[in-house]
Amino acid sequence: MNSKILYFLLIGLLFWHTVAFSQCANQSNIYTFKYGNKTYEVVKELKSWSEAADCAVERGGYLAEINDENEQSAIYNGIIAAGISSTYVSVMDGGSIAYVWIGATDKQTEGSWLWDGNNDGIGINFWNGQGKAGTGNGEPVASNYNNWGKSNGTGEIMEPDDFNKNQDAAAIALAGWPASTTFLGVAGQWNDININNVLYFVIEYNSSVGVDEINNKNNIKIYPNPCNKILNVDTNRNLSGIKYQVYDCTGKLMITDTFENSNTINTIHLNSGIYCLRFNDGISPVELKFIRQ
Repeated sequence: MNSKILYFLLIGLLFWHTVAFSQCANQSNIYTFKYGNKTYEVVKELKSWSEAADCAVERGGYLAEINDENEQSAIYNGIIAAGISSTYVSVMDGGSIAYVWIGATDKQTEGSWLWDGNNDGIGINFWNGQGKAGTGNGEPVASNYNNWGKSNGTGEIMEPDDFNKNQDAAAIALAGWPASTTFLGVAGQWNDININNVLYFVIEYNSSVGVDEINNKNNIKIYPNPCNKILNVDTNRNLSGIKYQVYDCTGKLMITDTFENSNTINTIHLNSGIYCLRFNDGISPVELKFIRQ
């Protein structure tokens, strides 16, 4: 065989191997839907929470972060529309019912629940403590949304409970639990379960809040992220005189101002939470998410 032909065949095989194994999920197992300006994927492949988070990052997103009742309904309806059976798997430490992973975890500090869908140890702390099935000292942080399992009889929040001191990730239930009951929760609510369970999962796009998020088209960085008082915008373009807006996660306008020579934004008057910075740098619109600690 001609050595040049053999060379290209080898290169082709190497390329095929890279492409074939670089994707963490088969497209035929993915159901895509939209809510608002966001895109979501329900991935019907069995992975642990950490594996699911890694796959979400590989695909350019993160495990779903749920910030209000409308988004909760949209995601649960997306799971149902994906055709997932309510009995596709049975989670023994979750009351022997089926679940789907979302991006909440307390694996860093027990009882301190973060939205950390890219598994980098950084995220909004939305809940602390346990429900009535545990120590009963749980409460939301800064009025952040939660949908932990509630007793269908009393309405009391029962989850999370860190059953057997080994439950560090949250998932959406597809039935009441324990199985055939609604004592601890109903379909659509969240439960904390063992992080090593293998489940389907939901990926969210277009609201990433990484430590050093970059708008690749404009080559713009913001830092520090999370920020405390000052957010810096790093770009090789002069932003002086350009107007910018900061919105909260509900779309409410919180700040409107103009960049000065320093390209900094004072966030001292913002509460802790996730925000969106928007402006046009002269090339195209820029949208970057950041966390205010």
